Formats: sequence, C-alpha cells, structure tokens
Amino acid sequence: EPHILGMFCPFCRDSLAQGLLGRYGYCQGVTLTQSCIQYRQTFSSWRGNVPTVEWDYYVAMPNDVQSPHARKAHYAELQSFRTFLQALTGKPLTDDMLREALAVVDENRRLLRELFEYRKEANPQVTGVEALYASITAQFVDKREHNEQLKKVLAALPTRNLNRPEGVRFMTIGSENDDLAFMAMVESVGSTIVIDDQCSGTRYFWNESKPEDDVIKAIADRYCDRPACPTKDYPAH
Repeated sequence: EPHILGMFCPFCRDSLAQGLLGRYGYCQGVTLTQSCIQYRQTFSSWRGNVPTVEWDYYVAMPNDVQSPHARKAHYAELQSFRTFLQALTGKPLTDDMLREALAVVDENRRLLRELFEYRKEANPQVTGVEALYASITAQFVDKREHNEQLKKVLAALPTRNLNRPEGVRFMTIGSENDDLAFMAMVESVGSTIVIDDQCSGTRYFWNESKPEDDVIKAIADRYCDRPACPTKDYPAH
C-alpha cells in the first residue's frame, strides 16, 4: 500500500511486488512506454523503491494515435531512446541490427496470428488458456526461442484432438489481463474462449511492421497502427 493503491489491478500490483521481493535482482534498469495511469504508478514505484535499479527510461507514446502528428512524435521518441541505449551500452545500435531484431519480432507476431486462427474453428484445438499462455510468454521469453516453440506447436495442431466439448464461445475484453485461473475456471464449465481484445493478447501481436527504408519509422508506425487500447483510442470528435 505505501507504493501502489490497493484498488489497482493485480497485474500492476504483482509487477511491482516481484521487484520489491527481489525476484528481479539481476535487473539494473527499467523502461516503460505510455500506458494506463495504474501501470505508470508501477513504473514510478519500481524506479524509486527497487534497490537494484540504476537507471530508468520512459518512452512517451502518443495517446491520440489517430492524430496526423502521432507518427512523427513517436518516431522522435524512438530515436531518443535509441540514442539513450547507445550511450548506456557504449555500443552502436545500427539500422542492420534493428532490422534483424524487427524481422524476428515480426515472425513471432505472424506465428501467434497463425495460432489464433485455429481458435476460429468449430471445436477449436486451442483453448483460450493455452492461447493466453502463448501470447503472455511471448512478452518474456527470448523471441527466437519462442518462435521455435510456436513452430512446434503449429506443426502438431492439425492432428491434435482435444476431445472436449466446445460449449459456449466467449470473447474476453480487457487490458493487461493475465488471470489464467479465472479463464481456466470459465473453460471448465462448458465454454471456450475463442478470441480476445486485450493488451496481453491480440493487441500485443496483431499487426506486423510494414517495409520501410527507415527502420525506426517502420517500428514507430507499427505501434501507432496496432489495435488501439482505450488509452490510445481518441477518434475525432
């Protein structure tokens, strides 16, 4: 309670708790991009109260992504972040390095889309809990390793037989929802979660970057074009 309000969601509170408990003792820095006010409080408490943190960086993200100025603004923010990382590491962060990394991340997004396509089928061979595990672990596991595991899963799915009743088909809507226990309970009583609209799911990976000569522009535009969460969705009034 001294660090974050009890009314904030479990995701925000647990993210901070992991740092306060010393479970990320190897972590020397923390970064955050524009998010909900609750998660920004997590970031502020992390950098102020986790003793291993030696540096922090906040990447501003336009809230009004529909604005004609959003892409230029986010482009400038990413260039500044690149400069910061080069100074921090003492090493150049070249365009070729960024292109290679972007290709790996885009492959991960593409593979997750393929996995989620299986959820459209009648009696899907992927449960909502399994799909959420896939999208959440993509945010923590090395992307190359995650891609290899996704390829194995996708290769096995055509012949998989879950042998479970489909039941009622549900969609989940939310933000950083990682409540796997709740979703498992829902799916245990005659239902299947077949799609989501949440930051821990489809919003995270739904769109890939578009080819650009300027790799920073490709990254910036991709984030402005992704399915907007409520904190970024300000259509013209």
